[in-house]
Amino acid sequence: MIINPSMSNIAPVQTSSTPAVSAPVVQEQSKQPESLGDSVSITIPAEVQKKSSSKKASKAHSVKAETKTEVKPEVKAETKTETAAPTRGAAPSSIALLDEGGLNAFKTSQAGDTYNLNDGFDQSRDIVSVSANEGKPTEPYTFKITMKELKEGAQNGHLDAYLLLNLRVPGSNGKLNLPDDIPGSTSSPWNVALCGYDDKNFSILDENGSVDKGFLKDLKFNTETSSVEFSLDKELLRQKGWKDGEPIQLQPFTAKDFVKQVTDSIDAPGNKSWDSGKLNAFADTLKDHTLADGSRPVDSWRNDIIYFVMTDRFADGDKTNNDHIDPTNAKRYHGGDIQGIIDNLEYIKDTGATAIWLTPVMKNQTEFFDSDGYHGYWPIDFFQTDEHVGSMEKFTELINKAHDKGMKIVLDIPLNHTAWEHPFYKDPEKKETWYHNIGDIQNFDDPYQAENGSMFGLPDLAQENPEVSKYLIDVSKFWIDKGIDGFRLDAVKNVPVSFWNEFSHEIHQYAGQDFYLVGECFDGDPAKLNNFQAADMDALFDYPLHFTMKNVFAHDGSMRELANKMAECDAKYEHPEMMSAFLDNHDTVRFLTEAGGDKNKMKLALGFQMTINRIPSVYYGTEQAMDGGCDIMGEIHNRDDMEFGKDPDMLAYFKQLTTIRQENPALRTGDMKEMWQDDKVLAYSRSCPEQEAIVILNNNYNPEYREIPLRAESGIKDGTVMVDKMTGKTVTVQNGKICATIDAKRPGIFVPVK
Repeated sequence: MIINPSMSNIAPVQTSSTPAVSAPVVQEQSKQPESLGDSVSITIPAEVQKKSSSKKASKAHSVKAETKTEVKPEVKAETKTETAAPTRGAAPSSIALLDEGGLNAFKTSQAGDTYNLNDGFDQSRDIVSVSANEGKPTEPYTFKITMKELKEGAQNGHLDAYLLLNLRVPGSNGKLNLPDDIPGSTSSPWNVALCGYDDKNFSILDENGSVDKGFLKDLKFNTETSSVEFSLDKELLRQKGWKDGEPIQLQPFTAKDFVKQVTDSIDAPGNKSWDSGKLNAFADTLKDHTLADGSRPVDSWRNDIIYFVMTDRFADGDKTNNDHIDPTNAKRYHGGDIQGIIDNLEYIKDTGATAIWLTPVMKNQTEFFDSDGYHGYWPIDFFQTDEHVGSMEKFTELINKAHDKGMKIVLDIPLNHTAWEHPFYKDPEKKETWYHNIGDIQNFDDPYQAENGSMFGLPDLAQENPEVSKYLIDVSKFWIDKGIDGFRLDAVKNVPVSFWNEFSHEIHQYAGQDFYLVGECFDGDPAKLNNFQAADMDALFDYPLHFTMKNVFAHDGSMRELANKMAECDAKYEHPEMMSAFLDNHDTVRFLTEAGGDKNKMKLALGFQMTINRIPSVYYGTEQAMDGGCDIMGEIHNRDDMEFGKDPDMLAYFKQLTTIRQENPALRTGDMKEMWQDDKVLAYSRSCPEQEAIVILNNNYNPEYREIPLRAESGIKDGTVMVDKMTGKTVTVQNGKICATIDAKRPGIFVPVK
């Protein structure tokens, strides 16, 4: 059984081209299958069936009118020579909205990404944000779609504004097709559609057709605020089962009168309806807002470093559960368990990690042909722990002891498939209705096959079946009740986005808005990853950036390639700062093996990972310079047993980096802006209200000297003394430049001397 697909191939893919739409051609990595595994269980425990209230009080349900959305300038990847000054003062990629009338900004969209008709009103159809205000129970629900520039006369035949509302009422299916016979569909079914044609002409639609127009209390095409504003009587929503205070999902789009074509939406560039055939991104009135300080509850994870443990391979702390183990065989159980993690919590904390991601601990199918379910991705009972890793009580002990040390627990939970021995798959009726039965996936680039086919024969669950989706959500709530802090979601691209939409919404309501959902989508196209982040998933592992990091750092690629990929990803991700950057994991060749054993290359890559606007995820043993390949048809050494004490020098270097990150808030939560790029050197700033840091990376085998101009918006003045936290050396800013020599294959991390 193949359990560790290789991810080393690269296939160039050109983005789709549409008339009048400028889309860059990008190099996309090959799409390979994700980690194997998924299972549902036999029965739902009574305590799960009875639970209907949230585990935590939602910190984000009430949104204050003065809340603001953070505006992050786009990281520009301009081409520069080594002696040329870099471009300064990059323009923002999105426009945040704060309405004087008290509306809350829920979601912004990149400007200048429309389907252009070249009629002089393209900017009037260019959506930059959508917002909403529920108001008091007696007041209408107010919605606003803000355009880049709403010109006088736009509503006279040049702009139709649509807002689709998904009320998330249980048992209500909604519609997927777009209103007014406009070609396309939506991934978030709508219950009410507000269609504004001009100040006096509009329609209200629901699943059954037209609705009494009297429910719309106001419609305004406001050129002063460049927005279209709707005021809707809440009684219409209540009649459909919505309750005051409940969240609503919003999907705005624009069109031109009598032109059956979506001209813009809040989807990312490259993922518009003319590319994908549907609207994917939506705003959620519960989640997509900011707190009074400009942050979201889940943003607290930006302060974390995630340490990934493959439980069976980390540490054997309990010899009594070592049944059926063979540490000499890479495909068999090795004896690692939860007790082994408990015994090494202090070690993990000492590395600088603040969160632990565990492979699934659910009861697994023990054996299939020549392989065991040691990895955790073949569950046969979702409500029990596997005897090889320990008891449920031991798992709870791990959570409590980790929390006592100030560390979080992220549990890997596979929801795509079950093991072959799962009782549901053996039940003829459930096999027919709870599973897809079309055979193995032959083409992972085919969305239908990817979502409905089996990965290597593993029974593929039918999440579109309401019974299946409810079951999986109940399973997830069961584990949330154990006290975990987040889920790592396996194989997300093999499950429909519509399920993740529902799942993420339900989990955030139940566990709280700070519960972290990070998905695995093994794909090199950032627009595809953003499909899931736009569907309420907090983050994904940044595979597009991973592939580029591997090429640049492990294989001596150009730093321009890295800068360009960062700019592309930052522009396409809904929240790039929430994505997780990684060098390697259990499904890839270890970085040191990719780098031919060159530890200096890994040190530079780690310096980049720990200083960019991403949440670092570190695979166990990276800090000990562990290596290992993963030949899917042969040996699997990227999952070797943890080697404590293997490389004290690398461990010390790793701790130095994590300490620098934790001691400097700009490196954790600051905005990131490029300052310089050439083939060998990349520089960028990280800035937050408390601090500004400058990072300079040298990818050459010799020291490199650069005179790098500060950005126009930098608060660093001439005469400021900057210290390199890696070496202790200082430089003084002169003539608006930082001039420094960076050691070969090393990062320089400069902060002002206090």
